[in-house]
Amino acid sequence: MNHSTVRKDFPLINRLPLVYLDNAATSHKPQIMLDALQQFYADTYGTVHRGLYALGENATTNYEQARTTVAQFINTTAENIIFTKGTTESINLVAASWGIAHLKTGDEILLTEAEHHANLLPWQWVAEQTGAKLVFIPLDHSTFLLQNPASYLSAKTKLVAITMNSNVLGPIWKAGDLAKITQLAHQFGALVLLDAAQAVAHQPIDAQALGADFIVFSGHKLFGPTGSGVLYAKYAIQETMQPYQRGGSMVYEAWFDHASWQHGPQKFEAGTPLIGEAIGLAASINYLQTTVNWQTLHEHETSLCRQLVTGLAAIPRVTIVGNKELLASNGHLVSFVVQGIHAHDIASMLGTRNIAVRAGHLCAQPLVRALGHESLVRVSVALYNTAAEIDIFLHELSETIALFNHLVERP
Repeated sequence: MNHSTVRKDFPLINRLPLVYLDNAATSHKPQIMLDALQQFYADTYGTVHRGLYALGENATTNYEQARTTVAQFINTTAENIIFTKGTTESINLVAASWGIAHLKTGDEILLTEAEHHANLLPWQWVAEQTGAKLVFIPLDHSTFLLQNPASYLSAKTKLVAITMNSNVLGPIWKAGDLAKITQLAHQFGALVLLDAAQAVAHQPIDAQALGADFIVFSGHKLFGPTGSGVLYAKYAIQETMQPYQRGGSMVYEAWFDHASWQHGPQKFEAGTPLIGEAIGLAASINYLQTTVNWQTLHEHETSLCRQLVTGLAAIPRVTIVGNKELLASNGHLVSFVVQGIHAHDIASMLGTRNIAVRAGHLCAQPLVRALGHESLVRVSVALYNTAAEIDIFLHELSETIALFNHLVERP
């Protein structure tokens, strides 16, 4: 896998004079995915599970094949895959369909202090509705690692909902801790939800090895279309959950005064489902499976992160927010602050120089606030980024800081 030539598979990245380093927010799209969407809508479009004609039947076949493709990608079977609009909807589905029905006063939901809003706000709502209590695994603010995560489990814990990688800090788990907490949670009788949004494009996700009951991720961070997402939910657990939304497609039988539901994933895919999005996501997954060697990708991205950590550490007034050692050995993003300059000003100025980075609280406002910051700058890499781009970013960042310093010091 040559990461310079891989760029040619991504037409917008390849065409624009742009250093795109906002991949933790969303990734760009390979031509093969764009072609799959074009072919579906232009040549084979039809609705699914209804049309008794060739277009409808072909659409159904392609849609359900996409489900199988996703399932195989994370080492499970199709009955465990529910299509959603993204990570946020996947978590809200679990919260509404499982959390409200199964949690009560005295129960505990275990989160980490590093959760994205998408894996915090739904559980705040569930706690308000059920009387359950939120418990947070604390973050060591000097090492940026979770402190003794397994010690926060108890007989009261009914759900553990945790991120695999922080979208602010990158790696936050000590070696073995993520697997340990999943195993212990099950011993306590709790279910486990893993937020894989910041992991799925950077490492293999094996549902069997991870052992979680729910796994969620977004297609648009996996080089797929926006509006595509996945909820892995064990089929046996699906059977204990009520539908998140009700309407067409998910109905088995309906009367004027009551109705019954389909089984499995269809029960949670009301209305006309996300057909094109699912097909596009499957195309992106097929692209990755034929193009990417995970070990090579890991080496490439961590090399870029080491370059970032080393370069940022050499720039005066820049402070990296995250565990530098882990970022250099297992990272794909780096967040930082510049003393005396707002993160939005840094990102805005870099934007005028054709460099795309992210700035703000990164949809993790409680975490950023707890770390003593208002706003951060985040740089994040993907398979199509190069060492030359990191050099350009570091140079332009230094120039940007020097410019702001000059403006402040000018009489």
